[in-house]
Amino acid sequence: MEIRVEAERENKLFERKELSLSATYEGKTPTRAEVAEATCKKLGLSPDTFQVVRIDQGYGEREARIIAYSYSSADSMKRFAKREKAKGKSQGAAEKKADKAEEKGAEAAEGKKHDSKAEEAKKE
Repeated sequence: MEIRVEAERENKLFERKELSLSATYEGKTPTRAEVAEATCKKLGLSPDTFQVVRIDQGYGEREARIIAYSYSSADSMKRFAKREKAKGKSQGAAEKKADKAEEKGAEAAEGKKHDSKAEEAKKE
């Protein structure tokens, strides 16, 4: 993967450098981690204070446009960086649904036990 810096801007308010990059690659679109690793290695930046914000690619192209931020310190990154989403947009929602389904299943099972006891009492 070849990475080129297209533009670099200093943002003093958020204590970071905003980088506009382009990457040429073979195969699939590189992940944020791959882009971060290659950029930090090329520019001599710390991976602890570097964040890839966006990777844009046209259909069938082998070049991507990348927006990334390099923070001045880990503290400023902690304060200003957007949190990355979990893998899969609705992973958290899926986990919540699974928990609710388990709760409903447990409640339904308990309800059946209570119903069967009520039926036994009616038979007697």
